[in-house]
Amino acid sequence: MDANEVLKRYAAGEKNFRQADWRGISLPQANLSGIDLSGAHLSNADLSGSDLSGANLNWAGLKGANLSRANLRGAKMPDGRTHNDLLESANYFFS
Repeated sequence: MDANEVLKRYAAGEKNFRQADWRGISLPQANLSGIDLSGAHLSNADLSGSDLSGANLNWAGLKGANLSRANLRGAKMPDGRTHNDLLESANYFFS
């Protein structure tokens, strides 16, 4: 799945991207609030500056993902916690 397809499907109202393979995808500054990426493969994805508020990232693989300046307020993180801040470091995740 490429970035254009993701944005098109999201714009059409789809928010369920569970277990999606987004390895290496480039979606900087994308509005993806409320998206369900539980179990998704996001290694080396560029989601810098994106709005991921309220997103579900439980069990997502984020090794090498760039989430710098991403809005993660209310997002469910891979460890099951809810994040309530902007992510400043691109090297926050090691799983």
